[in-house]
Amino acid sequence: MTATLVRPAWTTDYEVETFNRLIAQYAPHLPTQKLHDPRPIASAAELENFYPYRVSGAAHDLFIVQLCAKAIDRLFLQDAEVQLFLSRQIGDDGAHALDTYQRVQELSGQDPIEQINQQVQYHWDYLGDAPTRNWIGFLAWQLHYELHIVSTLLLTSRLTRINDPGSASFAAERILPDEFVHRQAVVQWWQRKYDQASLAERSEWSAQLLALDEEIQKRRNPYLKDFWQRAQRALGFEVEGFEVIYDAWRREVLAYFLNIPTEQLPKLVSLND
Repeated sequence: MTATLVRPAWTTDYEVETFNRLIAQYAPHLPTQKLHDPRPIASAAELENFYPYRVSGAAHDLFIVQLCAKAIDRLFLQDAEVQLFLSRQIGDDGAHALDTYQRVQELSGQDPIEQINQQVQYHWDYLGDAPTRNWIGFLAWQLHYELHIVSTLLLTSRLTRINDPGSASFAAERILPDEFVHRQAVVQWWQRKYDQASLAERSEWSAQLLALDEEIQKRRNPYLKDFWQRAQRALGFEVEGFEVIYDAWRREVLAYFLNIPTEQLPKLVSLND
Protein backbone atom coordinates (compact mmCIF):
# COMPACT_ATOMS: atom_id res chain seq x y z
CA MET A 1 0.00 0.00 0.00
CA THR A 2 1.23 3.51 -0.82
CA ALA A 3 1.90 5.56 2.29
CA THR A 4 0.16 8.91 2.61
CA LEU A 5 1.35 11.84 4.66
CA VAL A 6 -0.10 14.78 6.52
CA ARG A 7 1.56 17.67 4.73
CA PRO A 8 2.35 21.03 6.34
CA ALA A 9 0.81 24.13 4.79
CA TRP A 10 2.62 25.49 1.75
CA THR A 11 4.23 28.68 3.05
CA THR A 12 7.38 30.65 2.27
CA ASP A 13 8.90 29.27 5.48
CA TYR A 14 8.16 25.75 4.29
CA GLU A 15 9.85 26.49 0.96
CA VAL A 16 13.01 27.85 2.58
CA GLU A 17 13.24 25.10 5.19
CA THR A 18 12.79 22.40 2.57
CA PHE A 19 15.30 24.00 0.21
CA ASN A 20 17.92 24.35 2.92
CA ARG A 21 17.40 20.71 3.93
CA LEU A 22 18.03 19.64 0.34
CA ILE A 23 21.18 21.75 0.16
CA ALA A 24 22.52 20.11 3.31
CA GLN A 25 21.73 16.70 1.87
CA TYR A 26 22.78 17.07 -1.77
CA ALA A 27 24.98 20.16 -2.22
CA PRO A 28 26.40 21.48 1.07
CA HIS A 29 28.72 23.84 -0.84
CA LEU A 30 25.69 25.95 -1.82
CA PRO A 31 24.61 28.81 0.48
CA THR A 32 21.65 28.71 2.84
CA GLN A 33 21.46 32.48 3.03
CA LYS A 34 22.26 35.55 0.95
CA LEU A 35 26.00 35.95 0.36
CA HIS A 36 26.29 39.44 -1.14
CA ASP A 37 24.64 42.83 -1.40
CA PRO A 38 24.52 43.10 -5.20
CA ARG A 39 26.19 46.07 -6.81
CA PRO A 40 24.72 47.95 -9.79
CA ILE A 41 25.69 47.15 -13.38
CA ALA A 42 29.02 48.91 -13.97
CA SER A 43 30.03 48.36 -17.60
CA ALA A 44 28.75 47.93 -21.12
CA ALA A 45 29.78 44.27 -20.99
CA GLU A 46 27.72 43.68 -17.85
CA LEU A 47 24.72 45.41 -19.43
CA GLU A 48 25.18 43.21 -22.49
CA ASN A 49 24.89 40.16 -20.25
CA PHE A 50 21.97 41.56 -18.27
CA TYR A 51 19.89 42.47 -21.32
CA PRO A 52 19.12 38.93 -22.63
CA TYR A 53 18.50 37.66 -19.11
CA ARG A 54 15.78 40.24 -18.48
CA VAL A 55 14.34 39.75 -21.97
CA SER A 56 13.97 36.08 -21.03
CA GLY A 57 12.13 37.11 -17.87
CA ALA A 58 9.69 39.31 -19.79
CA ALA A 59 9.05 36.51 -22.29
CA HIS A 60 8.49 33.99 -19.49
CA ASP A 61 5.85 36.20 -17.87
CA LEU A 62 4.15 37.13 -21.14
CA PHE A 63 3.95 33.46 -22.09
CA ILE A 64 2.21 32.75 -18.77
CA VAL A 65 -0.33 35.48 -19.59
CA GLN A 66 -1.03 33.97 -23.01
CA LEU A 67 -1.28 30.38 -21.81
CA CYS A 68 -3.54 31.18 -18.84
CA ALA A 69 -5.85 33.12 -21.15
CA LYS A 70 -5.98 30.20 -23.55
CA ALA A 71 -6.61 27.77 -20.70
CA ILE A 72 -9.61 29.77 -19.49
CA ASP A 73 -11.12 29.54 -22.97
CA ARG A 74 -10.21 25.92 -23.71
CA LEU A 75 -10.22 24.15 -20.35
CA PHE A 76 -12.05 26.19 -17.72
CA LEU A 77 -14.85 28.00 -19.50
CA GLN A 78 -17.38 26.58 -17.02
CA ASP A 79 -15.17 26.84 -13.91
CA ALA A 80 -15.51 30.29 -12.37
CA GLU A 81 -13.31 29.41 -9.40
CA VAL A 82 -10.33 28.61 -11.63
CA GLN A 83 -11.08 31.61 -13.83
CA LEU A 84 -10.78 33.89 -10.82
CA PHE A 85 -7.32 32.77 -9.72
CA LEU A 86 -6.09 32.65 -13.32
CA SER A 87 -7.36 36.21 -13.81
CA ARG A 88 -5.18 37.27 -10.88
CA GLN A 89 -2.24 35.40 -12.37
CA ILE A 90 -2.77 37.02 -15.78
CA GLY A 91 -2.92 40.50 -14.29
CA ASP A 92 0.14 40.00 -12.10
CA ASP A 93 2.35 38.43 -14.75
CA GLY A 94 1.23 40.99 -17.31
CA ALA A 95 2.39 43.72 -14.93
CA HIS A 96 5.68 41.87 -14.34
CA ALA A 97 6.30 41.49 -18.07
CA LEU A 98 5.46 45.14 -18.76
CA ASP A 99 7.77 46.45 -16.04
CA THR A 100 10.63 44.27 -17.25
CA TYR A 101 10.04 45.32 -20.85
CA GLN A 102 10.09 49.01 -19.93
CA ARG A 103 13.13 48.62 -17.67
CA VAL A 104 15.12 46.91 -20.41
CA GLN A 105 14.25 49.78 -22.74
CA GLU A 106 15.44 52.32 -20.16
CA LEU A 107 18.71 50.53 -19.50
CA SER A 108 19.64 49.69 -23.07
CA GLY A 109 17.99 52.38 -25.19
CA GLN A 110 16.66 49.55 -27.38
CA ASP A 111 13.16 48.20 -27.90
CA PRO A 112 13.31 44.46 -27.07
CA ILE A 113 9.78 43.62 -28.23
CA GLU A 114 10.91 41.45 -31.15
CA GLN A 115 13.26 39.41 -28.96
CA ILE A 116 10.45 38.99 -26.42
CA ASN A 117 8.06 37.83 -29.14
CA GLN A 118 10.61 35.33 -30.43
CA GLN A 119 11.22 33.88 -26.99
CA VAL A 120 7.49 33.65 -26.20
CA GLN A 121 7.09 31.66 -29.42
CA TYR A 122 9.96 29.40 -28.31
CA HIS A 123 7.98 28.50 -25.18
CA TRP A 124 4.96 27.61 -27.31
CA ASP A 125 7.10 25.58 -29.69
CA TYR A 126 8.98 23.46 -27.19
CA LEU A 127 5.96 22.76 -24.96
CA GLY A 128 3.61 21.85 -27.78
CA ASP A 129 0.12 20.92 -26.62
CA ALA A 130 1.23 19.41 -23.28
CA PRO A 131 -0.12 22.30 -21.12
CA THR A 132 -3.50 22.50 -22.87
CA ARG A 133 -4.14 18.80 -23.54
CA ASN A 134 -6.34 18.58 -20.45
CA TRP A 135 -6.65 20.18 -17.02
CA ILE A 136 -3.96 17.91 -15.55
CA GLY A 137 -1.54 18.96 -18.29
CA PHE A 138 -2.24 22.55 -17.34
CA LEU A 139 -1.60 21.73 -13.68
CA ALA A 140 1.70 20.04 -14.61
CA TRP A 141 2.65 23.18 -16.53
CA GLN A 142 1.81 25.33 -13.50
CA LEU A 143 4.12 23.14 -11.40
CA HIS A 144 6.97 23.81 -13.81
CA TYR A 145 6.40 27.53 -14.28
CA GLU A 146 5.44 28.39 -10.70
CA LEU A 147 6.69 25.75 -8.23
CA HIS A 148 9.63 23.84 -9.70
CA ILE A 149 11.42 27.12 -10.46
CA VAL A 150 11.44 28.11 -6.78
CA SER A 151 14.81 26.34 -6.50
CA THR A 152 16.19 28.68 -9.17
CA LEU A 153 14.75 31.78 -7.52
CA LEU A 154 16.08 30.92 -4.06
CA LEU A 155 19.54 30.06 -5.31
CA THR A 156 19.96 33.14 -7.51
CA SER A 157 18.73 35.39 -4.68
CA ARG A 158 21.58 34.08 -2.51
CA LEU A 159 24.34 34.16 -5.14
CA THR A 160 23.64 37.38 -7.11
CA ARG A 161 26.56 39.82 -7.22
CA ILE A 162 25.34 42.20 -9.94
CA ASN A 163 21.84 43.57 -10.42
CA ASP A 164 19.87 46.56 -11.61
CA PRO A 165 18.47 48.39 -8.54
CA GLY A 166 15.25 49.28 -10.34
CA SER A 167 14.61 45.67 -11.36
CA ALA A 168 15.54 44.40 -7.91
CA SER A 169 13.20 46.85 -6.18
CA PHE A 170 10.22 45.89 -8.34
CA ALA A 171 10.99 42.20 -7.80
CA ALA A 172 11.08 42.57 -4.03
CA GLU A 173 7.98 44.76 -3.76
CA ARG A 174 5.77 43.18 -6.40
CA ILE A 175 7.04 40.05 -8.15
CA LEU A 176 8.02 37.92 -5.16
CA PRO A 177 4.77 38.45 -3.21
CA ASP A 178 2.67 37.94 -6.34
CA GLU A 179 4.45 34.72 -7.28
CA PHE A 180 3.87 33.22 -3.86
CA VAL A 181 0.15 33.96 -4.21
CA HIS A 182 0.19 32.08 -7.53
CA ARG A 183 1.97 29.08 -6.01
CA GLN A 184 -0.41 28.95 -3.10
CA ALA A 185 -3.42 29.15 -5.43
CA VAL A 186 -2.15 26.20 -7.49
CA VAL A 187 -1.58 24.14 -4.33
CA GLN A 188 -5.04 24.92 -2.95
CA TRP A 189 -6.76 24.23 -6.28
CA TRP A 190 -5.22 20.77 -6.54
CA GLN A 191 -5.83 19.93 -2.90
CA ARG A 192 -9.52 20.85 -3.12
CA LYS A 193 -10.04 18.67 -6.18
CA TYR A 194 -7.94 15.82 -4.78
CA ASP A 195 -9.68 15.79 -1.41
CA GLN A 196 -13.10 15.57 -3.03
CA ALA A 197 -12.12 12.84 -5.50
CA SER A 198 -12.74 9.12 -5.20
CA LEU A 199 -9.83 6.74 -4.65
CA ALA A 200 -10.02 5.68 -8.29
CA GLU A 201 -9.91 9.30 -9.48
CA ARG A 202 -6.98 10.09 -7.20
CA SER A 203 -5.01 7.17 -8.55
CA GLU A 204 -5.77 8.11 -12.15
CA TRP A 205 -5.02 11.80 -11.66
CA SER A 206 -1.77 11.10 -9.83
CA ALA A 207 -0.53 8.86 -12.64
CA GLN A 208 -1.48 11.42 -15.28
CA LEU A 209 0.11 14.28 -13.37
CA LEU A 210 3.38 12.42 -12.98
CA ALA A 211 3.45 11.43 -16.65
CA LEU A 212 2.73 14.95 -17.88
CA ASP A 213 5.20 16.49 -15.46
CA GLU A 214 7.85 14.15 -16.84
CA GLU A 215 6.93 15.01 -20.43
CA ILE A 216 7.17 18.73 -19.74
CA GLN A 217 10.50 18.30 -17.96
CA LYS A 218 11.95 16.58 -21.04
CA ARG A 219 10.67 19.41 -23.21
CA ARG A 220 12.01 22.10 -20.84
CA ASN A 221 15.51 20.79 -20.23
CA PRO A 222 17.27 22.65 -23.09
CA TYR A 223 15.55 25.92 -22.13
CA LEU A 224 16.39 25.56 -18.43
CA LYS A 225 20.04 24.82 -19.09
CA ASP A 226 20.35 27.86 -21.34
CA PHE A 227 18.46 30.08 -18.88
CA TRP A 228 20.72 29.06 -16.00
CA GLN A 229 23.79 30.04 -18.02
CA ARG A 230 22.21 33.41 -18.84
CA ALA A 231 21.41 33.96 -15.18
CA GLN A 232 24.98 33.29 -14.07
CA ARG A 233 26.44 35.63 -16.69
CA ALA A 234 23.93 38.39 -15.94
CA LEU A 235 24.09 38.20 -12.14
CA GLY A 236 27.84 37.75 -11.86
CA PHE A 237 28.28 34.33 -10.27
CA GLU A 238 29.31 30.83 -11.23
CA VAL A 239 28.42 27.72 -9.26
CA GLU A 240 28.17 23.98 -9.76
CA GLY A 241 25.52 21.67 -8.38
CA PHE A 242 22.38 23.50 -9.49
CA GLU A 243 21.09 20.52 -11.46
CA VAL A 244 21.18 18.23 -8.42
CA ILE A 245 19.25 20.73 -6.32
CA TYR A 246 16.71 21.37 -9.08
CA ASP A 247 16.04 17.64 -9.38
CA ALA A 248 15.75 17.19 -5.61
CA TRP A 249 13.41 20.17 -5.24
CA ARG A 250 11.20 18.92 -8.07
CA ARG A 251 10.91 15.54 -6.33
CA GLU A 252 9.81 17.32 -3.14
CA VAL A 253 7.13 19.27 -5.01
CA LEU A 254 5.76 16.15 -6.69
CA ALA A 255 5.78 14.17 -3.44
CA TYR A 256 3.93 17.03 -1.76
CA PHE A 257 1.27 17.11 -4.47
CA LEU A 258 0.86 13.33 -4.59
CA ASN A 259 0.97 13.18 -0.78
CA ILE A 260 3.55 10.40 -0.66
CA PRO A 261 7.15 10.14 0.59
CA THR A 262 9.76 11.08 -2.00
CA GLU A 263 11.09 7.52 -1.81
CA GLN A 264 7.88 6.24 -3.38
CA LEU A 265 8.34 8.31 -6.53
CA PRO A 266 9.83 6.49 -9.53
CA LYS A 267 13.12 7.57 -11.06
CA LEU A 268 12.43 10.94 -12.67
CA VAL A 269 13.82 12.74 -15.68
CA SER A 270 16.84 14.79 -14.58
CA LEU A 271 17.79 18.27 -15.66
CA ASN A 272 21.03 16.61 -16.81
CA ASP A 273 19.17 14.22 -19.17
